[in-house]
Amino acid sequence: MGRDERACPVCGRFFSAVRCPRCGYSGPAGRFAAGCPVCGYSMSPDGASDGLGSRPRRDGPAAPLPVWVWLLALGLLAAAVAALWSIL
Repeated sequence: MGRDERACPVCGRFFSAVRCPRCGYSGPAGRFAAGCPVCGYSMSPDGASDGLGSRPRRDGPAAPLPVWVWLLALGLLAAAVAALWSIL
């Protein structure tokens, strides 16, 4: 769906305003070009929705992964290498 469409491609209803699904703010589509001007809620870059539709916009760097995720990944990698080594 393009940003300048005037009707919903699914139901065919014409858009008169855009309403944020998170905070309920309603206004002209131009104000939502970079997400909700009130809470920052925005669609993902490819326009797809995940679960509730999208994720909030983040202005800072992403949070680092917890240590347990790295340890789990390292353990799975070690198990895969050991399995491959035992096959050879």
